[in-house]
Amino acid sequence: MASVKRLDLPFEIRSMGVSYYAPFVAILLGVIYVCVSSSPDVIRYTSNILEFVACPFAAWWSMYLFYDYYEERASEVLFSYPLSSFFHGIIRVTSFFILYLIAFFTFLVTITIKHPDISLMDLSFLYVPQTILYCYLGFTLMVLSRNIIFPLLILVAYIGMKYWTMGGNMFPVYNVMSFSVDMKISDELITLSIQNIIIGIIFAIIGHLIMSKRKI
Repeated sequence: MASVKRLDLPFEIRSMGVSYYAPFVAILLGVIYVCVSSSPDVIRYTSNILEFVACPFAAWWSMYLFYDYYEERASEVLFSYPLSSFFHGIIRVTSFFILYLIAFFTFLVTITIKHPDISLMDLSFLYVPQTILYCYLGFTLMVLSRNIIFPLLILVAYIGMKYWTMGGNMFPVYNVMSFSVDMKISDELITLSIQNIIIGIIFAIIGHLIMSKRKI
């Protein structure tokens, strides 16, 4: 609890600079699309925006929080502070993830206002677990590689591959996405959501262990 009180969000935000605002821009564009679009396929396109843009952006801050640690060679100084690796990793990442969820839920609520037949609970079950997985995947990839280009390339390649195949079997790689064109939950998709949460937790643990062992 003492470590949490030492978290300086304004300082962390300033450290990220302009990069901090990228997730908000992505979500704002999604909100604008939902509000102004009159396309008959607006639900399907909105689902694609959520799964291929908004959810993956949950990894953005998880990576950029460590830019100064590794790209600017500040890890030796930062890790000398009397704070645990759990603070440097999980606490900081989770704090920004909660901030991201607030913005993300703004997007989800906008969808339910424009399309009352879509349930906020269904949207939460479908997409929040995806953000959990992406958040901690970004964290793990960043502390593993210590270079922001590598996790960005991995995420972009994965998202591009899944968008191109739309979950097909051409590349037998785990599908984070639900590919739910009507944004409705089902037993199969509930199972997928639970899997995404479990995998996200596993990535969080792996990232924490890497930081604990390496400390640089």
